[in-house]
Amino acid sequence: MNIFEVLRRAETGDYIKEDDFNMKLFTENKKLVAKYGIRCDRENVIVDDDEMADNLFAAALDLCEAMGFLCIDTNRVIRFSREELLLAMETAPKEMLLGEGKDARVMRARRVGDGRKMTVCGGCPGTPLPEELFLPIMMSYAAEPLLDIIIPGSLVKIEGMEVKTGGPLEIRATRQELIWTREAFERYGRPGTHIYAAGESSATALGTLAICNERYMRTTDSHMIPVLSELKTDYIRLARVMTGQEYPAYTTSLMDPIIGGFAGGPEGAAIVGAAAILFATAAYGVQMHCLHAIHNKYVAVSTPEGMWMDSIIGRAFARNAPISILADAWTMTGTGTDELLYETAALAIAQELSCLHTDALGATNGVYPNCSGLENRLFAEVVDAVFHQNMTAARGNEIVRALVGKYRHSFEAPDFGLPFDEVYDAKQIVPLPTWQARYDRVKEELFGMGIEFRF
Repeated sequence: MNIFEVLRRAETGDYIKEDDFNMKLFTENKKLVAKYGIRCDRENVIVDDDEMADNLFAAALDLCEAMGFLCIDTNRVIRFSREELLLAMETAPKEMLLGEGKDARVMRARRVGDGRKMTVCGGCPGTPLPEELFLPIMMSYAAEPLLDIIIPGSLVKIEGMEVKTGGPLEIRATRQELIWTREAFERYGRPGTHIYAAGESSATALGTLAICNERYMRTTDSHMIPVLSELKTDYIRLARVMTGQEYPAYTTSLMDPIIGGFAGGPEGAAIVGAAAILFATAAYGVQMHCLHAIHNKYVAVSTPEGMWMDSIIGRAFARNAPISILADAWTMTGTGTDELLYETAALAIAQELSCLHTDALGATNGVYPNCSGLENRLFAEVVDAVFHQNMTAARGNEIVRALVGKYRHSFEAPDFGLPFDEVYDAKQIVPLPTWQARYDRVKEELFGMGIEFRF
């Protein structure tokens, strides 16, 4: 499918009002949850039920055929046949070389039992960072050798002025974001590291166009094209697709199915999330996907419902249509707290055992700049341990249940932690003794729970 045919369908497809589309989605999805027997197990968030994973994939195909992909600028439905969707999945790349030279990393479409570890993405996706701390914070991620690729935070002010959507400073912000991120890599001797989802400071195609240059976003980096919730797109998103067609950097989609929204509960949100991956592959032509399960009350992915949703989608595609899926790891809490480290460990276990890659930690749900490289180190170390000790889904579920018990209270009363410069020496880029000591203590606790660290 090429972008021109997608645009034609966005102009000529069936007309429907957005509210009617939403209500139809709710009704159709409810039927599919019942038809295929999709059930969320909040006590066992790591799914190892192959039949239910296969049923989820079948339900997603049914939903795509029933609903189509709504362009909200025209109120027209972009429709794809089942054959077109499956062909898009079959022809999507199964292996990519991200980054350059010695810093390049191979990302593969994971399959159940393929003996391959996830690609670990570090960073602070979309988190608004102060100008004066942007470079030090990105350096704290570049300093972590277990992070394969890195996603930047965003700049909301330039020269003290607010960055407004579609304004001139959006151009400057996206460019400055990449200049500083690249400088962080260079300072730690890894200049070829892949920047994932470049242009986090931009909400429009303007920012993407501004960085299509080897000085900013290299062709070995990637940029992001969101799918609007639920199963929608618009001309801003399609303009980004057009940009990606002509500037050959990698592209990743972003889907944010809302648990408790028009998709229904976690079961319905999982079907919608899988359907969004199918549509993004066919309509956008992306090479990889960012999956972000949003809890309608808590937002965080570290809820049992969010981790279960990620897990069943990961297993469904690993079995039926392997493609690279990176799951967001957004937490309720922030840097400097025990709870952040517990959330981090739970997400790392669940995602590694669900055939997923990760799209970094969004501490405090990406709201506050209370983030650092140290919790990203823990994520990568837990992933490494889980992989090398051949942890089973049953054992992973046991540990995740215990960890959720340690941070469950944070859903109602989160501790947002401390800003970066209160947990790190912002000049030497090392954790302050109090944050390092807390990390060491929690890591020892995790070891006692059965995580066999190698480092």
